[in-house]
Amino acid sequence: MESLAQIGKKYPTSKNRTGFIPIYESYFDCLREKEINILEIGVEKGDSLRLWRDYFTKAKICGLDIVKKDFSINNVEIFCGDQSDHNFLSIIVEKYGKFDVIIDDGCHVSKHIISSFNYLFDYLNENGLYIVEDLQTSYIPRFGGSRLNLNKKKTSMNFIKTLSDSINYEQYDKPFFKKSIYDGKIKSVHFYQNISIIRKGESVKYFYNENQKVKPLDKVKKLFSLIFS
Repeated sequence: MESLAQIGKKYPTSKNRTGFIPIYESYFDCLREKEINILEIGVEKGDSLRLWRDYFTKAKICGLDIVKKDFSINNVEIFCGDQSDHNFLSIIVEKYGKFDVIIDDGCHVSKHIISSFNYLFDYLNENGLYIVEDLQTSYIPRFGGSRLNLNKKKTSMNFIKTLSDSINYEQYDKPFFKKSIYDGKIKSVHFYQNISIIRKGESVKYFYNENQKVKPLDKVKKLFSLIFS
């Protein structure tokens, strides 16, 4: 059985050039023989879809691109539309239900990456993988980023960083805690050069005990203790 790297040599996908294929294989090996659903945002010439088709022989695979393609790929469905259009995305999820792997290699504009994630996360299966490629664009102004302000709000990189925050901060050590919609729903966030892999899953509940209430005065006391400690 050929490895993902060996299959990748057959197709000139950019994933060869970026060094993503070994990363993908480390996550995908355990999924290879399973009947899973895969969605890739950003089709280009279709080489990465062919790569997934040859590797995941039992998977249902679809891709979407804002540019209509003049080619077809056996056993792969390609949709044409805008990744930030939730009405369009609803057509895909209505047909496929939920996905085990979602890959965003689309327009790379931060607000579109975030918009797609916010809609599609609900349609990612438990223990599923949401992957965002080419995160270097998060630092490029025309994609909504900044080369000077690495903490600029609403960039794709800083959005994903907040997902890692939601796993790790302790709500009772955070004054005026306000729960994020992703708190307790993210199992891991892994960063590699220009790519991040987010695994959906229940995180440890001792950070999110809904039965415990913290009085407002206690929050104020906690804030002062942090400021003057």
